[in-house]
Amino acid sequence: IAGGLCDNLLTCIVRAWDYNKPLFVAPAMNTFMWNNPFTERHLMSIDELGISLIPPVSKRLACGDYGNGAMAEPSLIYSTVRLFAESRNQSGDGKVG
Repeated sequence: IAGGLCDNLLTCIVRAWDYNKPLFVAPAMNTFMWNNPFTERHLMSIDELGISLIPPVSKRLACGDYGNGAMAEPSLIYSTVRLFAESRNQSGDGKVG
């Protein structure tokens, strides 16, 4: 996303996104990928666009290693987005998207 690649449906949608509207990402990757300096730069780039990060968690990864990089549980993703929507509604904005 931060590099501007559009090689699948999701990245094409994100590339055309109206960043005045909320967007959340919940990445999943190997611990070494998560700790890579380029990942930190990319996270800063998407933060500057106003994209909200739901960070990965530590647990057994798809590669078999244990570490930080697993996607947050769907229940956490849901509750994060729901709390955001509720706070916007309470602030009087009334719109989520």
